[in-house]
Amino acid sequence: MGDPDLKSETSNRRDLSWNLTSALLPILGSFLVSVFLAPYLGDALWGRYSLVMTATTLWLIVAKFGVHAATSRLVSEHDADAGIWIRAGLLLRGSFAMGVALLSAATAIPLGHSFGLQESAGIFLWIVPVLVAASAQEFATELLVGLRQFRGLLAARASMLLLRLAAVSLVVIGSRPLGDFLGGHALAQAIPATVVLILLLRAHPRHHAPLRPALRRTWELSLPLAFGSASFLIFSHTDRLMLGWFWNESTVGQFAVARNVLDASLFPMTAVAWSLRPALVRAATGRGDFGRELRRGALLGGGFALLAPLLLGLLGPRLVVMVFGPGYTPAAELLRWMLPILALRAAGVLIFPALIALDEQSHYARLMAITAAVNVLANLFLIPRWGSEGAVVGTLIALLVLTVGGYLRVGRRRGLFLDVGRRGA
Repeated sequence: MGDPDLKSETSNRRDLSWNLTSALLPILGSFLVSVFLAPYLGDALWGRYSLVMTATTLWLIVAKFGVHAATSRLVSEHDADAGIWIRAGLLLRGSFAMGVALLSAATAIPLGHSFGLQESAGIFLWIVPVLVAASAQEFATELLVGLRQFRGLLAARASMLLLRLAAVSLVVIGSRPLGDFLGGHALAQAIPATVVLILLLRAHPRHHAPLRPALRRTWELSLPLAFGSASFLIFSHTDRLMLGWFWNESTVGQFAVARNVLDASLFPMTAVAWSLRPALVRAATGRGDFGRELRRGALLGGGFALLAPLLLGLLGPRLVVMVFGPGYTPAAELLRWMLPILALRAAGVLIFPALIALDEQSHYARLMAITAAVNVLANLFLIPRWGSEGAVVGTLIALLVLTVGGYLRVGRRRGLFLDVGRRGA
C-alpha cells in the first residue's frame, strides 16, 4: 500500500509546485500591467488608476463577506459532497456582490470628488464592473483551492493573465483612455471565472440535499471571516487612499509602483499559503500530521524572509528605474524602505492558514481588527508628515502586531515554536 506519510509529502510537493506557478501569474500580471501602463499614463494618471482599484478593493470588503474563504474550507472538509456547499456559497456571495455593486454605483462620483477630481470623477464608475468581476474571480479560484484542483487554478489564472495583457496591448498600442483598460480588466476576470463556475457546478451536483443547513453553516463561518477579511483589506489598502487625500495622485502613483514590485516578489509565499491551507484543514481533522505541515511552512517562510529582502535590496531599485524609467526614481528609493515589510510578511505566512484550520477564525478576525486599527491610526499620524515613508512605517508597525499576535495564538493551540503549552483555547 505504500507509506502514507511519503504519499502525503509527495502530494504536498506537487501541490506546491503547481501553486508556485499559479501564484506567480496574477502577480506577474499586475507587474506587467504596471510596466506597460505606468510609463504610458505617467505617475499622476497611474495614481488615479491605483485609487480606483484601491476603492474597488475596499468595496470588496463587504462584497466578499468571508464567504469565499468559508466555502473553500467547507469544500475541503466535505469534498465528497461539495456541490451543496458550492451552491450555498455562490448564493451568499452573489447576493452580497450585487448589493454592494449598487451602492458603489451610487457613491462613485462623490468619491471621485473627494480626491479633488471634477470632470474626471466618472472614472470611479468603473468600480462597478470591476467589483462584480473580481467577486466572481475570487469565489471561483477559492473553490479550486479548497478542492485542491491546482491544475484548474493554474489554467484559470493563465487565462486571466492573457486577457489582461491583451487589454493592456489594445490600450497602449491604440492610445486608448484609462477607462478602456478598466473594462478590459473586468472582462479578463469575468470570462474565466464564469467558465470555472459552470464547470464546477456541473461536476458537483447538489444531489437533492437541502440548501438551508449549508447556508446556515456557511454563514456561521463567514461572519468572523468577514471581519478578518475586512480588517486585512483596510490594513492593506488605506495607505493609498490616505496618500491620495493628504498628498496627490503622483505620490500615490510612485507608492503603487514600489508596492507592485514588492508584491511581485512575494509570490512564492502566496503559493505556500495556498498549499498549506487545505493541507492544514485536513490535518486538523485527523487526516494528516498538523505539526509536520506547520514545520514545512515555517521552514519555507523563514528561509524566504532571510534571503528575499537581501536580493530585492540589491536588484530592486535598479530594476524599477530600468523598467519604469527615470520618472519613477522616487519609487525605487521607496522600495528600500519596504524591505522589512517583505521579511515580516514572509515570516507570517503560517498565520492565516493555521488559524483557519484550527477553527480560530473568530480570533483571526479580532487580531486583524486590531491590526487594521493600529495601521489606520499610525497612518493618520505618519502620512500627513512624512508621506509615503510614513505609510511604510505604519505598515511595519501593524505587521508586527499581526505577526506576534498570530504566532502567540497558534503557539497556545499547538505549541508552535513557543513553549507556552498546549492549552485548548
